[in-house]
Formats: sequence, structure tokens, C-alpha cells
Amino acid sequence: MPVKRVAVIGAGVAGLMSVKSCLEAGLEPVCFERNDQIGGVWLTPELTSWEGVRGGTVYQCLMTNSSKEMTAISDFPFPREYPPYLTPRHLLAYYRDFASHFKLDRHIRLAAEVTKVAPSEDHETTGQWEVWSQPRRRGDSAEHATTSEVFDAVIVATGMYNTAVVPNYPGQGEFTGEILHSNRFRSGEQFAGKTVLVVGGSHSAGDVAVDASRYAKQVYLSMRDGAWVIGRFGPGGMPTDAFGNHRWKSMVPEAIRRRMAKPLFEGHFDPDNLGLRCKRQLFDGYMMVNDEIQCRIICGALKCKPGVEHFTSGGVVFEDGTRVDGLDAVVFATGYELSFPFFEDNSIIADNFADLELYMHVWPARRAHPTMAAVGVVSALGAQTPLFELQSRWVVQVFLGNAQLPSIDERLEDVKRRKDAAFQKFGRHRIFCYPVPYCEEVAAKFGARPNFIKLLLTDPRLALRTFFGPAYPPTYRLNGPHPWKGARDAIMNGWANTVNPTRTRTVAKPAAGGALSTAIVVAVLLIGFVFVFS
Repeated sequence: MPVKRVAVIGAGVAGLMSVKSCLEAGLEPVCFERNDQIGGVWLTPELTSWEGVRGGTVYQCLMTNSSKEMTAISDFPFPREYPPYLTPRHLLAYYRDFASHFKLDRHIRLAAEVTKVAPSEDHETTGQWEVWSQPRRRGDSAEHATTSEVFDAVIVATGMYNTAVVPNYPGQGEFTGEILHSNRFRSGEQFAGKTVLVVGGSHSAGDVAVDASRYAKQVYLSMRDGAWVIGRFGPGGMPTDAFGNHRWKSMVPEAIRRRMAKPLFEGHFDPDNLGLRCKRQLFDGYMMVNDEIQCRIICGALKCKPGVEHFTSGGVVFEDGTRVDGLDAVVFATGYELSFPFFEDNSIIADNFADLELYMHVWPARRAHPTMAAVGVVSALGAQTPLFELQSRWVVQVFLGNAQLPSIDERLEDVKRRKDAAFQKFGRHRIFCYPVPYCEEVAAKFGARPNFIKLLLTDPRLALRTFFGPAYPPTYRLNGPHPWKGARDAIMNGWANTVNPTRTRTVAKPAAGGALSTAIVVAVLLIGFVFVFS
């Protein structure tokens, strides 16, 4: 049965991408958002904290880990005046402008919570789904009636950051201080004058530890395995993700890429001296994008410690036997679990990484009808938005019948291969991919992968920039369904759009002969030195 009407659950980044992809393909999306505003995780707590709805998780010092040109939607560039890295304020304004520009708002039902999704009565023949939803209102504690509707297809776009993981260590229940997850952290000021322990080894752990160390009496960062810490800017001031995520580099064997990348991680400080050394090799352990953690360590405001062994009533003992007494607060920056509470049948999309079976991180592998998809259930070493957008574009092409999925057995083989590889790599079940190979694989499924042979013949300069330069999202709008006329300019001007916002002071460069003159002076001094002491 052809798909026409599609339910999209969630109006965060993945949901907005899905609504837009449905519209450009001629489908009729209905997006359900439990908050009364769009934006998902980029909403501030003040915008989302109301009865029955969880608040946003952003904190005041938050800055994106990926640069704006790599994060951009493929046919909707960021304003040129936006800085290379963005705050939640920038992103929220951008996604709202995106929704307004493509007229997505009229297809989004705000303050509408999906309570149940199940196969329709005739699902075996039609592939349709029944969706139950309930309206929510600020300050309204009354129970509203639940209504149900039948849709031809469903896109789950609620993401991976819904249920916080709070570990339980021995003695934790006896600890008398404050315990919270990083999703409740707002600013280091809340720990002014206190002794604080942050547990975790990824981006948020570094952010929380650094910001808290500006105000706290002392901050400790507990990392079980350590972390590979990298700054936001690489050689020549190029954003690290734009420097690293090139198509040609993705084809280099991982062992060689490790050797190529190590100077980026170890070129500015010795991780052994700072207690940051990761036990696992590069790309197999936690990654932390942070520009300041080494500075907070060398001034003593932050101290790195190994994993927690147990808590006491007033402190903590670490795995190496050292301890901290007089501990006031613990922040667990320990990630999130999957959560899909609207599925009564856990086999549709499992709510844990070990049992999750999504073909290419999108399609429930065992479903006979390709009318249920997940967009945004994937993490990558780089920007997330381009992945979500490509997933949604692929999904609608499958809904339309323009792209086909392999057999159930082939899907399950793919699921097993990816899960086994991730477990072997990280020592635990995890959803992870390298952005360029994954995006290329998804784009190839529906014909949006750049055609380099054609580009070389028709526009060699663009071909070289696309292959040897950063894999900017507009490269997936050069061909395939719904190409964008502005794609070439966006690709060619990526570097200019990155640096121009920060060129707020014009400085004359030294004369060309300056370096030569310096070399001559050095040579004369060396000759004189040899003459005097010979």
C-alpha cells in the first residue's frame, strides 16, 4: 500500500529534518511534540520546565563540538555572521528559522504527547500504524482525552537523550552530599565554594568539570578509562572536524589515521602529566572536545582521578586507593539510555543498546513492512545533523518505493556486523559511526552520493574540493533527489564563511622580506659565534 500520511514523533532536530524530507517528497507529515516549542535538546530549561514535561538539558557554558559549516542543514546554510562554533542560542534561532522558511510549523502539533504506537488492525496487509496522542497545556493538570489516528508510516525522532544514566556504586546510598546528573547542571556557580566530583569521560564531563572549577573550592574528574582530549581548532585554525572529516581521509586504514591524528591530541600537552591518558587506543575510547581542561588542571583547580571504587558518607574512594573527604556534590556525566515509552511491544524498537536491531541504525530489521523508521538514533565523531538529514531523506524515498530495503536476513546480518564491531572496538554495546563513511553509505542508498567522475568532467575544481576538502553537507545536494542550486557556492565558500565572522580586526601582514631578513640576521650571528669561539 503506498505511503502518504506519516506520523513524526518529536520536533527536535531529527523531527524537523523528517518533516522537511516528507514535504519535499510530497508526503503529508503530522509531527507530535510534547513540549510547546520546537527545538528538542537545544531548548533551555526555562523554556521547557513545566508540569509533566522534562526541562531542556543545555547549560550556560555549552558550545557545539562541531563547527557550523559541518553542522549545517544541506540546503539551509547558517547566517554568514554566525561564529565558527555555536551556542544553544544560535542553534535554536537557526532551527526555528529553518522551520519557518520551509513552512514546517503548520505540520507540527505542539504540546501533543504520543502515548502509544501500535500496528493497526490490518497492519499485516497495509503496513499501517495507529498512533494515540494526548494534548498537554502549561499549568493544566487535568487529564485530557486520548485520541487515536491511523498513519501509513511512522518516523520515531525522539533521539537518544531522554533517560539519564545514573550509576549505583557501593556506598552511594550513604553519601550525604548532593547527587545529580549532568542534565541538571546549569552553571558552575551552583557549586561555588564546594568540593565537587564529576564522573565521566566525554564532552559533557569535561564541560561540567571545567565550568565548576571556576567557582568551586576543588573539582575532581573521575574517569574509568581516561579520554582522548582534542581542541576545536586544528592546523591553520581550521575547525578540527572540518580538518578531519574528508572523503579521502575516510579511505585511509584506521591504523594510519591514528598516526595522522595523534599530533592533534598530544601536540599541545602530555596527557600522562595531566592524568588524562586514555587506556584504550585512539578512536576506541572516549573522546572529549575541550579547549580549557588542561589549563584548569595545571592551575590546580581541577584534578583527574581514576574510576570510583565506593562512596562513604562524606566522600569517595577511588580505584587506586586514594580518597576525597568533605565532598559536597557529585555530578554524573554518564550519558543516557534509550527510551521509547510509547511502544508496548519492545520488539518494534528495543529500548536498550544490547537488544536494539536497527538496519543501518534506521530500520527495525525484523519488520515485514518498511513503514516504521528511526531517525536520530545514532552518534558520530562529528556533527549529528547531517546524519539525521540523510537518514530522513533515505526514509522517505523508501516510503515512496523509490529505494528498496534488503531482505530481513540481510538486514539482521548488517545489524550483527555493526554491533559486533562496536562491541569489539569499545568493549560495550554502543551506537557509533564515523560520519563520512556512514553518510556516503546512506546517500548511496537513494542516489545522493556525489558523482565524482561526472564532477571531474564538468567541474573539476568542485570535484577536487568535494573529495579532498571537508565533507560539507551541501555535497549531498549536488545530485540525487531534490538537489539545491546553492550547493556549489556553499561548498566553495565554506572556509570563508568559517573565518569571516572572527575577522573583526584588520591587521597588516609583515612584509614578504621579513622572514628572509630574520634568516640573514640569524646566519650572521651564527658566523660571528663560530668566528669568536673558533
